[in-house]
Order: sequence, then C-alpha cells, then structure tokens
Amino acid sequence: MSIQQTKIVDSTELRELMGFASATENSASNTLSTNNFDNEPNKDIDSNQTASQTQQKIASDATELWGMIEQSPTDKPTVHSSSNSPSLDLTAEQTYALGLPPSPPLADSFSENISVEENLALTPTVDPNADEEKVESEISPIQDLQSRSVLAPVSETEPAQLASKKSNAVSEEADDVFTPKADENPVITKAKLTGIYLTPLGAGKHKLLNSLPGSDNNSLIIYSEPDENNPTGSAYCQHELTNKIKPLIEYLGIHKSEAKHKPVIRIVDGELHNVINAAEKELFKSGRFFQFSCLIVSVTTDPKTGDPSIVPTNIPSLTRILSHLVSWEKFNTRLREFVDCDPSARHISILYDSQSYAHLPNLKGIARQPYFRESDGKLIVEPGYDTDSQIFSVFDARKFEISEPSIEAATVALKLIKDLLFEFSFKASHDESAALAAIFTAVVRPSIAFAPGFHIKASTSGSGKSYLCDFISAFAKPGDTKKVSYPVTSEEATKAILSLLISSPAVIEFDDMTNDWIPHGIINRMFTSEFITDRILGVSKTATVSTRTLILGSGNNVGPTRDLLRRVLTINIDQRSSSPATRSYSGTPVEDIREDRGRYVAAVLTIILAWKAAGSPRADVENIVTYGGAWADFCRHPLIWLGLEDPATALLDQVKHDPDADALLALMTEWHRVFGSNPTTVRKAIASTQGFGNESLRDAICEFPVEERGSINASKFGWILKKNVNRIIGNFSFQQSTADGRVAWMVVKM
Repeated sequence: MSIQQTKIVDSTELRELMGFASATENSASNTLSTNNFDNEPNKDIDSNQTASQTQQKIASDATELWGMIEQSPTDKPTVHSSSNSPSLDLTAEQTYALGLPPSPPLADSFSENISVEENLALTPTVDPNADEEKVESEISPIQDLQSRSVLAPVSETEPAQLASKKSNAVSEEADDVFTPKADENPVITKAKLTGIYLTPLGAGKHKLLNSLPGSDNNSLIIYSEPDENNPTGSAYCQHELTNKIKPLIEYLGIHKSEAKHKPVIRIVDGELHNVINAAEKELFKSGRFFQFSCLIVSVTTDPKTGDPSIVPTNIPSLTRILSHLVSWEKFNTRLREFVDCDPSARHISILYDSQSYAHLPNLKGIARQPYFRESDGKLIVEPGYDTDSQIFSVFDARKFEISEPSIEAATVALKLIKDLLFEFSFKASHDESAALAAIFTAVVRPSIAFAPGFHIKASTSGSGKSYLCDFISAFAKPGDTKKVSYPVTSEEATKAILSLLISSPAVIEFDDMTNDWIPHGIINRMFTSEFITDRILGVSKTATVSTRTLILGSGNNVGPTRDLLRRVLTINIDQRSSSPATRSYSGTPVEDIREDRGRYVAAVLTIILAWKAAGSPRADVENIVTYGGAWADFCRHPLIWLGLEDPATALLDQVKHDPDADALLALMTEWHRVFGSNPTTVRKAIASTQGFGNESLRDAICEFPVEERGSINASKFGWILKKNVNRIIGNFSFQQSTADGRVAWMVVKM
C-alpha cells in the first residue's frame, strides 16, 4: 500500500497498526521534584541545576565507583529474566557515589528527614485489584519498531502478524483510552535482548556494557530508571559527566516516550468518563493519594519535625501530578496520529470537582503511633494504610516495644510516666489523675470517636500551664504543637476549626487564653460529634472532617462555661508560690519524651493492654454521657484499676455545680415567689421587675446575658427560657404555657 493510498483510520485501527509511539516529545517542563509537587505545586523546578548536582556527585567518587564496578563480574554479558534480580551489596557511601539513596529506614525515622514518598513506599498499600490476573502490558520495543509509522508501506500479512503479537503483549486493561505501562522498563528489556545487560545495582540502577558507537566496548554504562528529575532516565559512562541517555535509547531503537516507562491516556472525544476514570486509577496506583472529605489528598511528612499531615490537592498541583504519572496523547489530524500533549484542563477540573471517587481509598485520619482498631479492638502495630479503619499510620514500629500485658508490667509503666510529672504542682490528687488521662487520650485519640478536651488552669503566670500542654502533646505527635488563639465569634470559630481539622492534626492547643471557653456551636460539636460538616473557605465544596484530635487549652483563672462544662475537663495547677515564674526545675520531661517517644507511648499502651488482659474491670463510678464508652475504657478505668483517683472527678463536679444551673435555680425560685404557678408572659414578667419588692427578680434575670443599655431584652430573655424548658433543677422546672393568647411560662414545683 502506497502513502497516497493510506486513509484516516479510527482509534481501534490505529492501536492495531502503530502501537504506542508518539510523534513529538514531551517538554522538559514536565520534570517534577517529588517534594515540590506534593507540597509546593506552583514552584518552578530547575532541572538543569539538579542534573548538574547529580553529575557532581558521580564525579566526586568516580575512582571508588568504578573500582567497585570493575570488581564485579563483567567478562560476559548476562541476560537476566527480570530486572528485579538481587542487587549488589553496596555500602551507604557506594550507593551515594552511584546517585542511589541509602537503604531506607522505616517510616517513622523522622530524624532522617524522610519524605512522604519514602514513607509510603515503605508501608503496605492494599491494592483492590491484587487478585486479578497479571498479564503483560504494552507492545514490546521490537514490535514498536516494526509499527513505528502508520504511513509506512506494509505487506498484506504484516497487520495480521502485528495484531497477533499484540494480543499477547498488551494487558486486558488496555482500551482506546488507556494503555498501561510495560511490566518491565523497555530500556531494560531491549538491553537484555541485545545482550548488553549485565546486572542490577539496586534502587533502579543497572550496569550495562557500553556498545555505543565510538565507545570502548569493554567499558560500562550505569543506567538509572526514570525519576522526577530525569523523566527518560540517565546513563553515565566511565569517567564521563555527560548524560548518555539519548544515544543509548537511540542505539536500542527506543522512542523517548517509551523510555519514560509510563502508562498512556489518550484524550478521545466521547470518552470523557473513561479518561477521568483512568486518571483516577493512576492516582490510586501511585499509592500516595486518598479521598478525604470529598477532596483528593496526600499524606506528607514535615521534614523538620517528622509529623505527618493530610494535604489537599488543588487543580494546578493535580495537573502537575498527573503529567508526572501519565503520558498524555491526543490525535493530530494533520499528522494522522496520536501525539504527546499536556493533561486536559477540562478533564482535570471535572476530576477535582467530583464529590466521590470510585478508586481512591477513603481516609479517615492519621495515626502517629500504634493504635486500636475500632471494629475489633486489635492493636495495629504496623505502619501504613489499614483498609478496615481507613487510617493511615506513619511510625517506626521498632521504636514501640510493648511489654507483655500484666499487672506488674502496667505498674512499672505507670511509674515510668509518673516520674516525669514529679515537678508539676497539681492542686489535688485527682488533677494528677486528670493529667494522666490527658496523656492516655493523646496516645489513643485516633482510636476513639469521642473524647473530652482538657484545660490547664492556674491562678498566676509562670505556673507551667503551657509546659504541661507541651508535655501532654509530646505523647500525641513528634515535634512541636502549633498554638492558636481561641476564636471570639461563632463565624470565626467555624472557619478556624474547619481549616485546622482538615489536615488531621494530632493536637489543637488554645494557648494562654484570656477569656473563658465560649461554647460556640462548632466547638460544642467538636467534642460530641465524630465528624463536622461545613463549607470550605475559598472552595466550592462542603467538607466533612474528622474530630479525632486532642483539644487542649490553658489560661489563668479562666475555664469552660455553660455547655462546655460537660465537655472540657479542667486540670488545676497550684504552685503555692507568689512568683512561680522564678522557680527552678531539675527535670526536662518534654525533651525526654521527644527524645524517646516510642518508649513512653508504649508504656501507655502496655497499661491499657494489661487492663484488657485482666478482664477490663470497670470501677463503680458515675457515668458521663458521650464519654462513657471507649474513652472511659482507655483513659479512665485503667487508671482507677491501678489505684489512682478517678480522673473524671473535676468533670463530674463541673456538671453538678454548673454556675448556669445555680443562676437558673435562683431565677425559678424568685419567679415562683412572685407568680406562683400562674402562666406569665415574658413582657409581663419584665414589667413586674419595675415594681416595689421585685428587685430580687430583676437581679435573678440579669444574671443571664439579657441586658442592653440598662434594660432587659425580651427576645434574649425568652430565648433563655426556651432553652431551659422542662429542665429540672432543685424542686423547680420551667414549663411552657399560654396567657392572653400569647406564649407564657410558669414554674412548676416538683
């Protein structure tokens, strides 16, 4: 068939005839830095500078590098059946000279500044398609050479032969839109076929014979598989600093798009759903992305503190990520073939705006140490994503050595923790128990749906309130805790709390509070609801965020009020000194915990496991609504079991001695004295306060925030009565009735 006889064919015929080679090359602008596209999506990457630094690393240890290579067998080229053959035993220094990363530590070795990609690579990722049969993917390099151009004349039998070969080489997952990447890097495959492949060196490095034209055939090439800095890979010859990847792939007959070793997504009209579905699948296969609160997110680790957090993507970063993970193509009508292109803005936008995702796993939160799975109570001691709990954990399991659970082990563990508290001056013994309960809450917060907050209260500055908060926080996470101001208005509270919780922090600390805890609606819900739903500021999405975060606060002579009295446990510190800020301390408990956090967290887990092993004995104490389940089992009963005073003592006192309840009882007493049990409207009650002898009724009403410019606001007073209808305090109860055709109120003596 001549060129003139060639006709435009549809996408199916194109796939049968031409394989996956593209006519144009991707721009170097697709080169990404792993850390940047996760954390700084809009920052430009200087790939030339990175390449220069790589060359300098190789050059600096060239003598040692090639000395090591020459010691390995190179007399005969060896063709291996797989590029996953055992790697050479290299020291950390030798791997650095090769440009290889040292053997990676486990996920919680935060002192080594591990990126989230390394953490994720070291932790198990569950693949829902793991049971599906694996087959070869993509056309082999030789087949691709045979079918390079649609316009090339072919014999009558060649298309049939090509189709026959392709049916054995392409994964069943391939279709008109998506082509998965080959199981093995095409460069490695072709190097084996041509006989120049020698041996793998580990971490994506391979040793090849140098058969490039004009080169010494006895010399070697170190080939590195594609990464963010070298999208087609790199190849360096002995004693040379020039990347030889281009002449290498030309020698092997491999197109640049193949050398990238990526899956291909083709933008085809009428296939919008399949294009978006394929892109989402590739995000899933990367093992780094989840769906969290209707958002596509990743888990990233702070390189300084080692603290993981959830980071939502945006459209620019999602575009860069998918351009890195996938080769994109569209049909060029002039060239009559598919050519490389950038990800489609339309498809990326639709994917980003989706409210749910079929392939991305759900993420409920993060754990920074071993945690108890809610469904079965099992202690999860391995890092990674757990499909049952939908929690992603980042920690080094080797650092959390948990003792065999027994009463003896629990006693030793409790002493280890209490020894750190010896310089804190608690007002009463139950305050120390409450501090221990806060520590236990810090450890198990990802495991329980509901937990109270904790407020550290003192009478003077310098009493150690903030330091005690830091001490408790150290059990919850590595690194420092971000301290925030308590919100003044409900609107401010909604914006602040939602933005804080969306990253799933281990701790939120309201530091140095100057006013009482105001019971804003979202803060009330934060303590009694497992999730909070609200609109994300600046984004046209409604977010549902988890509340599994430890909430701390501190302040002088301030504390929880009204609805928060049953949600926030107060811990009182009393230094018994007129100038506590000048006191000297001999210990450094916060620093001790941060230095060996695994040991102290394991002590808490040992106590809980020992209590469970003893049959979970529960003390005969008053129940606290909302916190009578998992929180009491993990943070209250084990401490009482070990002989400590009930840590919830202060919380029970707050509930029983509610100042609002005292004010309401005084109001009902005066109301009943003046009106008896007769129904009375709000306006009539307010008017009666102007009469002689009713000054005490006015004083009782004004105990509530109902005054405006010296007068009682009828609407505010009516709201107070409505909020407390049918509430029994003492022997009285406000009940709603009618009088003169209006809503009226009466106090009924029980």
